[in-house]
Amino acid sequence: MDEIVSGVWLGPLPFAENIPVLKRNGIVSILTLDIMPLDCNIFKEFHLKFLYLRDEPSQDLLEILEDALSFIDECIQNKSNILVHCAMGVSRSASVVIAYLMRQNHLSYEEAYNIVSRKRSVFPNNGFINQLKLFHAMNWTVDRDSPLFRQYIAKKNFSVFTDYNGDIVNSQTAYQLYTTPSSFRCKKCRYVLFNSNQLRIHQQPETPLNLVLNSEKGKNIDNVSGVLIRGVSLNSSPLQCDKNELFCDPLEWTQHNTSDVEGKLYCPGCSAKVGSFNWCGEPCVCGTWVVPAFHFNRNHIDRVPIRSSNVTIVTPKPVDDVSSSVTNIVNMN
Repeated sequence: MDEIVSGVWLGPLPFAENIPVLKRNGIVSILTLDIMPLDCNIFKEFHLKFLYLRDEPSQDLLEILEDALSFIDECIQNKSNILVHCAMGVSRSASVVIAYLMRQNHLSYEEAYNIVSRKRSVFPNNGFINQLKLFHAMNWTVDRDSPLFRQYIAKKNFSVFTDYNGDIVNSQTAYQLYTTPSSFRCKKCRYVLFNSNQLRIHQQPETPLNLVLNSEKGKNIDNVSGVLIRGVSLNSSPLQCDKNELFCDPLEWTQHNTSDVEGKLYCPGCSAKVGSFNWCGEPCVCGTWVVPAFHFNRNHIDRVPIRSSNVTIVTPKPVDDVSSSVTNIVNMN
């Protein structure tokens, strides 16, 4: 068990269960990140907080992160020493303490990791590392309205098809593809298919697509997808895709397309073909692999600027929970 910064301790379960050691170090609050909470009857003297989290790359650290950080903040403000622990004190609890340092000091993941590792050997899993990099890209908050967060959720929900351990896109101008809010309508019947805030914004890869594919010859498509995603890196001056391709988040009216891996998109209003989909993803012409890919054809769609605040445009709803909708696809494999 180690004190990382004043008042914030990091350690494994055996130390969390050692009441004499806790008291000797002035610890009165305990944050547990595990699959089982501490026994409240035994730890009556302590201020306990339990958050369910497994040490797996697929686990959603961001889902519990704000709650965890708020608890640490509350303890520090009340001058209450806190122990953050999991089973081993090297991945789950370490990731939360790293996030705490990142937010408190406006640090990158690497900078905060170095501070923690000087006090204790820690090894966050790859999934947690990428989520902490996303946390940094969203200005040290879990911004559920951010296109970066939406991209993360889409990749997480459809990870049955490909490897999503690549770097998260960092774009400070992600909302700037269309400076004027717009609706995108079927050219034939004028049905509103989606709005500009539902577009999937991405960046151009550092390595040209043909070079990446040549280097990956003989490898499976999951590897190629991973490399293309990794080609879009967290750098200081990213290049946003300027090819004007229309990739969109999964929408409520596209849910019937979950029984097939790929296929065509048809307008709900008139059944005209408006695009295609591929849950495994497809490359944009700029070279970035977009996953999942809901790709709309500009020749069949009109963009209509929303110029007046008095005009109400009904936004097509995104898919909230796709866990059940991908069952058919999983069963196919």
